[in-house]
Order: sequence, then C-alpha cells, then structure tokens
Amino acid sequence: MNPSTQRGPVRQRGRERRVSVKLLVVAAVGIAVILMATLTAQAVVARTACNNHPLLINVAASEDISPAIQRIGRLYNRQSHQVDGRCVEVQVTEAPPASVAAQVDGQGSSRGLPAADAWVPDSSLWVNVARAFPLGAQRVQTTGITVARSPLMIVMPAPAAAQVPSFNNTVGWNFLLPGSVGGPPAALGLRVDLPDPTQSAAGLASLVEMSRLLGNSAAARTSLTKLAFTIQPTAQFSSTASLSAFSIQALPPLSARPVTVTSEQAVLGYDAAHPHQPLAAQYPVGSSAALGTPELNYPYVVTSTSPAKQEAARQFGDTLRQSFTASVVRFYGFRSANGVGNKIPAADGIAQQPMTLAQPATPGEAQTVLQAWNKLQIGSRDLTLIDASAAMTAPSGVGSLTLEQAIAQTANLGLALFPDSAQIGLWEMADKVNGNLPYKQLVSVGPLPAKLGLISRRQQLVQIDSSLRPLPNKPLALNQSILAAYKQMSATYQPKSTNAVIVMTAGVGTAPGDLPTAGLVSQLRKLYNPARPVELIIVVLGTKANFTALEQVATAGGGAAYQVTTPDQIGRVFFQAVSRRICQAGACTAGP
Repeated sequence: MNPSTQRGPVRQRGRERRVSVKLLVVAAVGIAVILMATLTAQAVVARTACNNHPLLINVAASEDISPAIQRIGRLYNRQSHQVDGRCVEVQVTEAPPASVAAQVDGQGSSRGLPAADAWVPDSSLWVNVARAFPLGAQRVQTTGITVARSPLMIVMPAPAAAQVPSFNNTVGWNFLLPGSVGGPPAALGLRVDLPDPTQSAAGLASLVEMSRLLGNSAAARTSLTKLAFTIQPTAQFSSTASLSAFSIQALPPLSARPVTVTSEQAVLGYDAAHPHQPLAAQYPVGSSAALGTPELNYPYVVTSTSPAKQEAARQFGDTLRQSFTASVVRFYGFRSANGVGNKIPAADGIAQQPMTLAQPATPGEAQTVLQAWNKLQIGSRDLTLIDASAAMTAPSGVGSLTLEQAIAQTANLGLALFPDSAQIGLWEMADKVNGNLPYKQLVSVGPLPAKLGLISRRQQLVQIDSSLRPLPNKPLALNQSILAAYKQMSATYQPKSTNAVIVMTAGVGTAPGDLPTAGLVSQLRKLYNPARPVELIIVVLGTKANFTALEQVATAGGGAAYQVTTPDQIGRVFFQAVSRRICQAGACTAGP
C-alpha cells in the first residue's frame, strides 16, 4: 500500500484499546485538577496578579475548534505563566477565519472583531491568503504547530444518496462539476451547495482540487466559468445544526438532492446526534495524489506586534504541543496533529473507506484560485447593441429564420445565462434610427430584477428582443454605434463590476459615411484604460462579415470577437467571453 494511503479510522498497533478516549480525557482532567490543588497558594497569587495587571492574549479560533481551544486555555490560565513579570491570561474568541485573515492582512474591516494576538484558523490556506499581502506577511508569524486535523468529505443526505447509485461507490472531485465539463449527468438532478470559497476553507480547498482537475488551459478556464455559474455558493455546513438544515432538503416536500463538502469532524458530530440517519459521506479520491482528500489542519500562528504578547503567545503554543491538547481535540471529534483520531463507529459507514491525502495547496495556488473565483463572481454591467438594419431580413442559414430572428434567439439565450446580479441595457443599431444617430436606447443599463413599469428589466429585454424587426432601407453604421456605446460605458464605469459593450451583428450592409474601421481601432486604443477596463465583446452571426476586421476592433477595445453560426452556440461563446475575466491584469500564466 502506498504510504500516503490510509484507512479512515487510525488505530494504534498492538492490542486494541478497550478504554475509550473520552474516559482518558476525563481522567487526565481529573489528574490536572488534583495537581493544581497542591499549588493553591501559588495559584491564588497568580490569579490575583492577573486580576490586577494581566497580560491578556486574545486567541482567535475558528468556530469548530474553539470549544477545544477554550478548554485548553482554561487549563493554561490555572497555571502560573508570566512574561516580563506580568501574569499571562489567554482569552479564546470564536471568529471566522476569513474575517481574521482580512483583519491581519489589512484587506478588510476589523469592526466588531477584537485584535487577534494569536490565531487558530481551520486551514493553512487562510495563513497563505493573509501572507500574500505585505501587512499579512509582516504580522503572521508561523510556529510550525498543528493543533488538529480533519479530512474533508463529500456528503449527501442519506435519502438523496440512495437515489444516486454512483455516489455509493468511490467519488472524485468531478462529482461537483457540471455535466457539460465532465460531471454527473444533469438528469440526476444534483444541486451542489459549495461552501463559499471566500469564507470557507472547505470551499476553497474544494475549488483548488476542481481547478487542478480542470487544468490551466483556455478550455479549462471556460470550464471553471461554467462551474462558477452553475453552483450556488452557500454558508459552510460545519456544525450539527447546519448539517441538519442541509439534510432536511432531501425530505418532502422539497425532495432535493443536495451535495456539499464538510469536515470529517462535522460528519461524525452529526452522525452521533442522528444515529438512525447518518450522512452519506465519501472521502474524495483521484487519479493522483494532487486530486485526493484535502484536510483542515488548524495551524497555530502568532499575529501580535507586541514583543511581550508575542512571547506569551509562544508560551501558549508550547501548551498546544502537549499530549493533553491531543486528547482534548480527539475528544471533540478531530484527529490530533499526528493524524490519530478516535475509533470511528462502524455504523457510520465510513470506517473502512480508503483515504489518500491530497497534496497541500501551495501558497500561490490558493491565492490564484481565489482571485479567479472572485473575478467570476463579481457583477456584470453590460450594454448590448443589436443589429436592426435592413440586411437582417436575409436568411440566416438556420432553418427558415432570418438573421434578425436568429440574432433575437441568440440574444435571449445569452440573457438567460446572466444572473440577477447583472446590470444590462439595450440599444438597437441602424443608420439614422434616432434622428441622425445610428443607435437608439431601448432599455437603460440597470439591474435585471429591477421593475420598469409593471415588469422587470429582464422581462422587458426578452419582450423587446422577441419583437425587434429589421428597419427597411436602413443600412448599418456599426463603427459609429460601437464608439458611442464604448464612450458611454467608459464614462459611467463602475469599479465593482465588469463593464462591457456586447455587440450582436451580422456585420454587413455598411452605411455611407460610417467611421472607417482603422479610425475606430485608433480611437478605441486611446479610450481603453487598463485601470478602468471596458471590454468590447463582438458576437458575429453568420459568415458574411469581415470577421478579421471585427477581431481587430474587439482587441482594440480590450475584448474579443466570436463567430456564431447557430443560436445554440451562444452558451459556449458566453462562457468563453466571461472566462476572459480570469486573465485580466495578467492572471493567466499558462495555457493557450
């Protein structure tokens, strides 16, 4: 057996233990109390000093591990620990790791969160994220201490898993992917509730694994974009209460088939509370060690800038290395730092599962994946231009559809892919369609769910797209329309969204006096600002346009051109276009 391959439960060699770890922890605590009783006078003096002038050390700990750290902290505070003649007292604060990371690296507000002198996040991923910024690299001091471990598992409610036979065998990370990029068939009706990677180490570790599986090519970035638009980021299911809410979704009347990722410790806690209906849980496996089972590793780091508090925090770190700490974390369902856990009950159904730990994410890997995810999650703000010139009455080559009908179908298919967070507007293009102007606003740029009269902006866009008709004797002044739209989106740029001009045209029938292509390219190059980027995306319907020239125009506007010959290709084009966000600011370093 490969040394990196382990069984789910970890047992000691030799005779099987008959005394439970829980009893051993109770005995250890009892012995500690007896020993402390012999030091009563010394303890009273120490606590009096702490009451007067304590050196308070705030240890921020993630929600799942904080009860164990609090118990260890109480033992530490009953002992006599001093720094520079002052008694040290540890206070353990439950705090989301993402919030602490934002506090120590200076990337977020620390309002309502006490300053952390030391930190036990649920994963080294957060340490890597924090140290990726200058302030975080200065403040976060690693100690080499791992407090606990807990492998991640892909889980489903048992009733839902019973309807998905493929889940009851081995499960890999492709189980969370859309069917179009190698995941389970859509007919299975799975709903992936991925813990938000920006807030959850389980979600971020899962995203790293899926990114490894997809690769780093242009096609892989398109697949990652499909994933981002398909799954619904959720809160982390890391407690018995949250997993109970997750499991209820599989029962009538919802009868859903949700799947998520959580820790072994959370699964064992839920199963202990629900012995007659445990979760269906699998350690993910892959074709290589890179695609195995990640684990939460609960590192201990020092984050204070005070020399005295740094020394006190390191003293508390010595306590976290002791065997008592290992017993406590196992009592709370974790594996200790050396990977040893309590004996898993056979009824859980996971005791004999093979498990190969995945290669840990490198510091840069987690940050790169998180940046890509953030770019895909930010809102879209797009002004769409639709060709309404007389040339659109020509046959499209798709059945009996005219170019106008085909482009209307294409527009509506594309619109359906945009989430409600998007802001969309619509212009039609044809020579002198609006006085002397070759463009006319039909819908202003704004949120899709917003009401425009009695219906939403999304509904109005669908109605207008479906009712657009070519304008007789009106040629296309494409270049003037593109320039006007690009200027408007540049002038109204919103920094917390992707800003784009989307042009849908057959690209034929140029109006006399339209701006030459060379002139448009020159002006777009002057307008494009990488600090305030507006993307120009041109979707060319059919093969009659000068596609090479339109590619030059789109590139000058910081975007790309795509050729569509059938409306059903719009999904591929949409995801290819959106995946370009990942490469903004040179984020793509490999792949075509």
